Amino acid sequence: MISPLRAVSAGREAVVMLLTAAAIIALPWFLELIGGYRDLATMILIWGLFALGFDILLGFTGFLSFGHAAFWGVSAYATGFYLLHVGDTVLPAMLMAVVISTVLALALGYLTLRRHGIYFAILTLAFAEMLYFLGLSPLKGITGGENGLTGIPTPVLLGSLDLTGEVMYWFTAVVVFIGVYVARRIVRSPHGLMFRAIKSNETRLAFTGVNTWKYKMMAFAISGIYGGVAGSLFTVHQTYVGVNSLHWTTSGEVVMMSVIGGVGTLFGPMLGAGILLYLENVLSAALAEWELVLGLIFMGFVIFLPGGLVEGLRRLYNLVFGRRGEAHGEAAAPAGEQAD
Repeated sequence: MISPLRAVSAGREAVVMLLTAAAIIALPWFLELIGGYRDLATMILIWGLFALGFDILLGFTGFLSFGHAAFWGVSAYATGFYLLHVGDTVLPAMLMAVVISTVLALALGYLTLRRHGIYFAILTLAFAEMLYFLGLSPLKGITGGENGLTGIPTPVLLGSLDLTGEVMYWFTAVVVFIGVYVARRIVRSPHGLMFRAIKSNETRLAFTGVNTWKYKMMAFAISGIYGGVAGSLFTVHQTYVGVNSLHWTTSGEVVMMSVIGGVGTLFGPMLGAGILLYLENVLSAALAEWELVLGLIFMGFVIFLPGGLVEGLRRLYNLVFGRRGEAHGEAAAPAGEQAD
C-alpha cells in the first residue's frame, strides 16, 4: 500500500516544512533542557544555513570545497563595513553582502570548476587562504587584521527594532526557514536532477549533449549565496568580524558538520551543525578534553556510519518499521498489493 505522503508530493512537502518550522520554534527550549542557551540556538541556525548551502555543492553535485570560508568571510566583512560606515539597517547590508558573495562565487567557480576531485578542493582552499592572508596583513587597515572588524553598531530591522536576543533569533529563523524551502525546491527541480546526474557520471551526461559547465556553475553559485547569507547573519548577530572567518578552519568546520549529519540529505548537515556547536560551546565548558571527544565522534561517523546521523536514523526507522511493512506486505500479497 502506497503512503499518501509519498503519493502526493505537495502533501509530503507541506508536512516536511511544518516539521521544519516546529523544530526551529522548539530549538531554543530544547537547548535549554540540555544545558544550552538562546544565542547558541541562533548560531546553530546560522551555521546550519551555511551547511545547507554547502550540501547542495558537495552532497548533490559531488564537488568538495575546502574554500567556502571565502563566501562566509567576505560576506561577513561586507555586512560589517556597511553597518559601520553606511547605515545600521540590516536588509540593505545583507543584500549588498549577498551580491558580493554571488559575484565572488561566479569568479571562483569560473577559475576552479575546470578541475575535479582533489584538484578542485585544493584550488578552492588556495583562493580562500589568499583572501585570509590579504585580510590578515596587506588589508589590515581595512579589516583590522588580527583584531578583526570592531565597533559595528547593533543592526536594526524595520527602522527601530534592534536585532538582539529573541528578535535576532526569530529573524534568523525566518531566513533559515526560507532557505530550507528554497533548497528543497532546487534539489527537486530539473536543475537538481542535473546536479545529481553530474555527481553520478558527468562524462556520460556531457556525451548526451548537456552543458554540464552551466549546471556546475549554478550549483557553485547557489552554494556561495547560501554561504554569503550565513556569513552576513553571523556579523549581524555578533557585531564583530574576525579574520578567522576567512581561515581554512571555517571551511573545515562546515565539512565536519556535513559528514557528521549526512552528506546529500540537506537536513543532515544542519543536524551536524547543531551537534558540533553544542560540543564546542557546552561540552567544552564541562570537559577540558572536549576536542578529543569531538575527534572520536568524527572518526566514529566516518568509520562506522559514513552516511552520517541521517543514515543512522534511517537504519533505525527501517529496523523498527521495515519489519512491520514486510509483515503487512506478506499479509496483503494474496490481494495483489505490494508495500512501498
